[in-house]
Amino acid sequence: MEEEKNTNIHQKEEIDEFEIKRRKLWEKRVQFEKKFHLYEGDELKKINLFEYLKTKTITLILRSVGLYNRGQLNASKISLRKVKFVFPDIPKELHGLKILFIADLHLSQYYPSWFISGMSVIQQIKTPVDLILLGGDYRFGYFGSEDFVIPMIKEMLEKIEVKYGIYGVLGNHDISSVKEKFQEAGIHILVNEGVEINHNRAKIWIGGVDAQHKIGCADVSLATVNAPGNAFKIIVSHSPEFELIEESLLWGVHLYLCGHTHGGQIGLPIIGPIHINAKCKRKFAIGKWEYQDMQGYTTTGFGVTDVPVRFCAEPEIVIIEILKIPFHI
Repeated sequence: MEEEKNTNIHQKEEIDEFEIKRRKLWEKRVQFEKKFHLYEGDELKKINLFEYLKTKTITLILRSVGLYNRGQLNASKISLRKVKFVFPDIPKELHGLKILFIADLHLSQYYPSWFISGMSVIQQIKTPVDLILLGGDYRFGYFGSEDFVIPMIKEMLEKIEVKYGIYGVLGNHDISSVKEKFQEAGIHILVNEGVEINHNRAKIWIGGVDAQHKIGCADVSLATVNAPGNAFKIIVSHSPEFELIEESLLWGVHLYLCGHTHGGQIGLPIIGPIHINAKCKRKFAIGKWEYQDMQGYTTTGFGVTDVPVRFCAEPEIVIIEILKIPFHI
């Protein structure tokens, strides 16, 4: 009896420790937002002088060679991509699990083209999905209120039949105040935490981490610590930072989903992305990848930011299907 009591006390201390760490990281994010005054200003305002000059220079070059309008058109040509992942050792009850995954919506009050295009693509989805997962960066800019994205996202997703709901994470463009607004809209934002879902008597764990790029507030351990040992573990992260990929592998994650890179947003034929904007090898920056026993997908994303163009980096909405092969085992 005494031993059981001591075990319970130890478990409570661990829970308190994780919760304290989670709150500290959240406070770190809030202080970052206050430091750079992200609640104030217009969405077209740049984070610093370097970003302002970079954006102006790229825009000027593209206009001077007659490619700017072509790039804007490319940014609005969103495709529906279907991706399959095979896991031989998962419960057969998970075979056929379908996930709609969208990252980097970058919705704008000034550039509606990719929102309109995305709406038409989503209307092509006629069959139900089990989960909708959102990978963060819901607005185009860094500054001002982000509340305007909520009705736009609701309008986009409201006609999709989803079994277990909508879950998402915050990106480096997002501000903390939008989390509560998402919750009110029925969209669950996971900030270094996770949720268990029972699917056909099999357990799925959805862990979501906060933004690591620029903000440094992600912690995979907090997002997975409460996951059942026999659960199929999915981590949703805004970016493919290699330190998070390594940490996810150590915590037994099966599938790592992220975005952030936009596939480079501006690339060259044959050569590919000019810059991936993430601390990882290029193999982790676009599309399907594997890292030892873990599989992952880095979407090229839905919208764009800074310069509203794309070249050699097609935007996408992704439907992921989980398969168990061989099925009979």
